[in-house]
Amino acid sequence: MKIGFIGVCRTTMDLAARAAKSGHQVLISHTRSNNHVRDLVGMMEGKVKLVSRREAAEAKMLVVFVPREDIQLFLSDLPDMSEKILLHANNPIYSLECLAPSLNLKSSGEIIASLLPEAHIVKIHNIVDSEIQVSPKKVQSGNELFYTGANKEAKNKVKSFLKTLNFLGIDFDEMYLETKFAYSPN
Repeated sequence: MKIGFIGVCRTTMDLAARAAKSGHQVLISHTRSNNHVRDLVGMMEGKVKLVSRREAAEAKMLVVFVPREDIQLFLSDLPDMSEKILLHANNPIYSLECLAPSLNLKSSGEIIASLLPEAHIVKIHNIVDSEIQVSPKKVQSGNELFYTGANKEAKNKVKSFLKTLNFLGIDFDEMYLETKFAYSPN
């Protein structure tokens, strides 16, 4: 499968390296300059290519890690995203002004959904507080990636994709229901 990456961080580069090693075609576009990651990409095994944002967005699945204040700039001119799966990684924040409560701003997920309403957006998390991770049926191993989203088919594809990368994909929604019923007073 062809996987596009817009934005680079430790998590997205780990996902990209694992995807390439697993046989996926990987297209990476850094939000600042591809020159910053050229050496890292050169060390990856498999089919990895530095491309423009538009080229990365042509992939069937897209992983996005964009500074919150730049979401509109980097995602507003992407090609048709109909039926594509967009994995929204946690966004870095470089300006505290964008968090001012008086601005009554949308979350980064809401901004992405408004810019790309035709895409199936799945939020992924690699770090979750240990109290949240408590599940009556699962013991965490440290190799989990957590995800949540509205489209069940998209989430199933994400879970399958994560499995090809040797991650255990855990659906927050299912985990919540398991935990809720396990600790229900009834």
